[in-house]
Amino acid sequence: MTPEDYEAVTRKPGMCVVDFWAPWCEPCHAFAPVFAEAAARFTDIRFARLDAEAHEAVAEPLDIDTFPTLVAFKDGLEVHRVSEALSPEALDRLLGALRAVDVAEEKRRAANREQTEAGRRPSGVPEGATWDDGDAEWSFGPKDSQGRPHGTWRYWRADGTLCNECVMKQGTPHGPFKRFHEDGSVSQEGTFEQGQLHGPRTWTASEHFTTERMHEGGVSQRVRRTVMHYAHGTVRQVLHYDGEGQRVVPSTGEPYPTRPAHLPEDAELREDLDQWAKVTLNADGERHGLTRFWDAQGQLLWEAEFADGLRHGRYESRAEGAYADFRVHFEVGRAEGDLACDTWSLLDAQRAVLLTRDLGRAMDERTLARSPVFSNLARSAEGWRELAKEARADRRYREALLATARACATSLDVQPLKEGLEELTLPRTQDSARAVADEVVEEAGQAWAPMADALMRGGEAATLLRAYAVLLDQTDRPRAALDFLHAAMLLAPEREAYLFTRGLILLNLGVAEQVRKDAEGLAEVEPDTSTFLATYARALFPRFDFWAGQEPPRCTYDGLPEKPAQPLEAIQQVVRKYATRLQAIRGALLQRFKPGASVSWLPPDLSGLLGEGPVELKQHELESDEDEQVEVDETVDLELGLADLTLMLRGDWSALSWLLWSCGETTFRMPARVAPPADYGQAVGQASQRLWQSRDRKFRGDASATKPGQGFLFEGVALGDLHPNLVSIAERQYAETQAMFYWLNDPDHVSPWQSNLRGS
Repeated sequence: MTPEDYEAVTRKPGMCVVDFWAPWCEPCHAFAPVFAEAAARFTDIRFARLDAEAHEAVAEPLDIDTFPTLVAFKDGLEVHRVSEALSPEALDRLLGALRAVDVAEEKRRAANREQTEAGRRPSGVPEGATWDDGDAEWSFGPKDSQGRPHGTWRYWRADGTLCNECVMKQGTPHGPFKRFHEDGSVSQEGTFEQGQLHGPRTWTASEHFTTERMHEGGVSQRVRRTVMHYAHGTVRQVLHYDGEGQRVVPSTGEPYPTRPAHLPEDAELREDLDQWAKVTLNADGERHGLTRFWDAQGQLLWEAEFADGLRHGRYESRAEGAYADFRVHFEVGRAEGDLACDTWSLLDAQRAVLLTRDLGRAMDERTLARSPVFSNLARSAEGWRELAKEARADRRYREALLATARACATSLDVQPLKEGLEELTLPRTQDSARAVADEVVEEAGQAWAPMADALMRGGEAATLLRAYAVLLDQTDRPRAALDFLHAAMLLAPEREAYLFTRGLILLNLGVAEQVRKDAEGLAEVEPDTSTFLATYARALFPRFDFWAGQEPPRCTYDGLPEKPAQPLEAIQQVVRKYATRLQAIRGALLQRFKPGASVSWLPPDLSGLLGEGPVELKQHELESDEDEQVEVDETVDLELGLADLTLMLRGDWSALSWLLWSCGETTFRMPARVAPPADYGQAVGQASQRLWQSRDRKFRGDASATKPGQGFLFEGVALGDLHPNLVSIAERQYAETQAMFYWLNDPDHVSPWQSNLRGS
């Protein structure tokens, strides 16, 4: 269709369904053949497609902003719409419902909706009913002496159709209830006891268009009835049936498989796992008590005692192929708070014990997180070994192994760690050990206790220690992170990819030269990672000289200013504020190193710009010309991590360089006059254009206007080739530079640190 024939196609007598699609929409392309095949089957219905992106004039007034969207018409009236790519089965049901639409009834409902929108009671709703905006329903019923709903209450949609009736007792649902589809058939029914669902709650699908929900969360359109059994508000069982009353699998609508005869009657199929399960829950819906899982044939996979959602008590699982001893078929042990502890045994097929190991005391998240093994303070190898000895004597084997890892990293002797792992942890196969470690890192890599638990259960130590290194680095403990990473590298020296992790940690420590060496070491095996690491190092630790004017500024913008609008006195005061901020950041960074340490990448001392010393940095609010509140914050948070401080340093350094350049300076000295270079306007435009280009690249990625190999150079790399994280650094630099220029060119602005100067 085109805009020219849209009205003619959709307003004709009869049935019509329109597919609004967009060229970039993958689900639209996947749905197109489904739509075309349906057109061949439903010859009495007109099928049409409209490119909504090419023809916004049609789609926008219809509020179509999700693709694909199907809109159904009958006799020129829109009767239904759905915004998703339907399956062939779901589309057939929609088209069948279209045939059953009563246009006169739909027009009556539309008129009722208009009445409701106007604040008037529609036909079919009794006098005295009130409208609730929150529930979007009319309601009516008797009340008790205190004004609470008491007795049978009914509720109507905006279109006047009855949607619900229930029995209320002193303001609380108590007794049977029913919900209704628009055609009057029952959509739900069940019973409340003192406000809680109790007993069976039944959903019944409709063959007509309905706003009642049923087929959600992956439930197949083939499911025509669902029964959810409650016990005082807690779901105990969910059963799904097709149109013939046969129990089916909810996601597919296929017949429910026969339960193996020896399983309990209340064992239910977990179709996502293709396993049978018997799970008991507490009032909050958490596993509580004995939980058991079997495979499709009914063979027990595992069973465990739970307490309020966490494994607590006995645990048993099949374990063929998981352990170094091929004879192992089962593992049996205990857990506390989801963590393995105390005695664990590995059994053969006849349940004879092959190995018994004490996994020590369980250490919960809070306890382990406070352990000295994660301290950022350095210790000698002997100091770490002493901590490991104390922990081992107290059966805190997790801490003992982690302290041993730090001792090995300090002494560069990995043998004691290997011996500790062999003696204290469960001996898995290499594949199983890696799988255990990978799973916990993916699911709980931001938590302390689960990774230590995986270590005790035989998870691969190198992977887990590297994950601890990442977590410690993210929590601003780079020295501890480096110890754990070095222990991982000692255990797995062949993993050159760990050089990247070490490079990131060293960046947080400010050890720029070693980062460059690690980047070189990665060049052959991971060239992209090597380039990222090297560029990131240059971005964090650039050469702090006079950046402005090193190459002629250029931009494509028109209407650029010829000279600054701020007076010299205001410029001098802002120069002092930049110098104050930069000196404060420089001092904070120096404090992170030992006294007397040489930090080659720090910017030069700018105290010469301060005369009588640092100036006051203010924080306040003001009103803009648009009557909006604007925040001014010139202060510096010196508690940030090293990387954040260096990026703040970079932004301020760029802004100060260009501010001084704008006055005619070529070095860091206080300007005595305002003598802008001839290409001043180009510099102003360049800052804004580069900020726009950076944000375009950041948010649109490969769809941005800057393609690979294109764009301005940032630390020697074209913008189009920059990693997204590095694009963010460029964006931050040019946001600060643009803010300075915005201030410089408008005397109504009071500070470059206004919150409204960093837009693009």
